[in-house]
Amino acid sequence: MQENRLYNRGDQQRLIDEALSSEPIKNTFRLGWEFITLNRKFTLTAVVIFILLNILGMIPFIALIFMVLSAVFGVALQIHMGRVLYVSKDIKEYIEEIHDSTLEAILNRYTATAFGAYMGWILMLMLVVILISLVGGTTGLINQNMSEADLLNLLLLLGFPFIIVALLFSYVHPLVESNIIMAEGFTAGLKAVFSIFSIELWRLSFQKSYFKYISIFGVIMLVILFTGAFLIGLFTSLTGLAMLGNILLMLLMYFFMVMMSIGAMMARGIVE
Repeated sequence: MQENRLYNRGDQQRLIDEALSSEPIKNTFRLGWEFITLNRKFTLTAVVIFILLNILGMIPFIALIFMVLSAVFGVALQIHMGRVLYVSKDIKEYIEEIHDSTLEAILNRYTATAFGAYMGWILMLMLVVILISLVGGTTGLINQNMSEADLLNLLLLLGFPFIIVALLFSYVHPLVESNIIMAEGFTAGLKAVFSIFSIELWRLSFQKSYFKYISIFGVIMLVILFTGAFLIGLFTSLTGLAMLGNILLMLLMYFFMVMMSIGAMMARGIVE
């Protein structure tokens, strides 16, 4: 294996290699679904906590605290899910690791890393806002005397470039997420977020196999997300059960979170 590769797992055969060798998309969803169903007690507890944190995040004055806790909790779970897949030698070990999973162990080990990653994304968002403000201010696109029509025209002007940049960042996001999953500690978690600016990461992403996998996986996930959200919204509007609709939406997000974690590690395996 080349020494200048971004990642290096050595020559050891692992479950992820087997999963990538045949029908990687199908195996991604199969492995993700097994993580959800094989340890039902773990899944039920994690989902209940995830739902409660999000509900508490809607309460004024304390919303910010629980929004942060919900995000950190979700990242910690993703770190564990991704690592279980990545280190498992075969399906038997993968199943054993799932059965042995406990929230206490996950939070004790990965909370610092998850919080570092969360702060990294916050800093990234602040950086984007600052850059937009600087570009808009220096070029005269943004000024205090802008009317609503001017703001609308500005949004239309910036809309297409923003979509292109968002698509590019989404394209390499699985590799960034895999770096977060493999990070250890607050500082490493924070730095992993900024690996999105790594030239080597972008170089590795321009592989035919990676492009094919991410394109298919991304489309399927978007279809599932939008279809699920539409059906939940339709159910809520027809029944008026807003709280139940929110719970169903949280279940959909948990499913999405699991699949994205497994997909990130599968993407990492492709470029290794």
